[in-house]
Amino acid sequence: MFLKLITFLIIYFCANTCSVSFAEGNCSALVTPSFPLESRKRKIESGSLEAVAIKDNWQLEQLDAARELDYLTNMEKDIILTLNMVRTDPSRYAELYIRPILSSFYGNRRRINGVNLITVEGRVPVEELYYYLIHHAPVQAFVVDKRLHSSADELALDQSLTGSIGHMSSKGRGFAVRIRSYVHWKHGVAETIGYCWNTGFDMVNNMLIDDGVSDRGHRSIMMDPVFHLVGASVRPHRVYGFTAVIDYAGSFTDKLRSAK
Repeated sequence: MFLKLITFLIIYFCANTCSVSFAEGNCSALVTPSFPLESRKRKIESGSLEAVAIKDNWQLEQLDAARELDYLTNMEKDIILTLNMVRTDPSRYAELYIRPILSSFYGNRRRINGVNLITVEGRVPVEELYYYLIHHAPVQAFVVDKRLHSSADELALDQSLTGSIGHMSSKGRGFAVRIRSYVHWKHGVAETIGYCWNTGFDMVNNMLIDDGVSDRGHRSIMMDPVFHLVGASVRPHRVYGFTAVIDYAGSFTDKLRSAK
């Protein structure tokens, strides 16, 4: 009985994540660099997110520039690719990847990757997300910024070592303070955190669905046109398997500030 209770609690908490947002002002458009896809097609593994994206005719030259960055893991690159797919064509993303999720529910249980997940709200937030994306205007793809990766990684590493959750590090640094210690932001910053999922695609979808999160804060941040820059870090988590921290910014000034 005790083991069943522990298993229930772990699965329950996997269905939920924490979010805080802070954004202000507007920022000028940035151009996402492109790269030749043909030069690396032979390296793409069958069943990978890249392979799925190619099959579904996504423009990886514009959406998957992070794949060429050697400081990111494959899961971090998949998170950024997924974000760019949903931002640049939300209605198509909804039809291809969100609508099929609806058929995986049995009451409040969702069958995913051979596992029964106990959700808080059942199909409701998925249906909500589907219509939200269907009616959402396309948003510019993110530009990856190494300084945002560093601020996200600071928290991901901290949580990997401590087993904690949330936006505050063990040193008492929230996301705005952390980001400011790497670069001075000008037009707003935000952070989303996901736990448990072992693929970048599932991690992003879980945050978009926002099961049990009343204000649906994750999806609002991910789809906000104010944010043009992104950095993601994934680390092992001793309780939930993985923690994925994603930091966002509108724009930066050139002035750097030292950590406090």
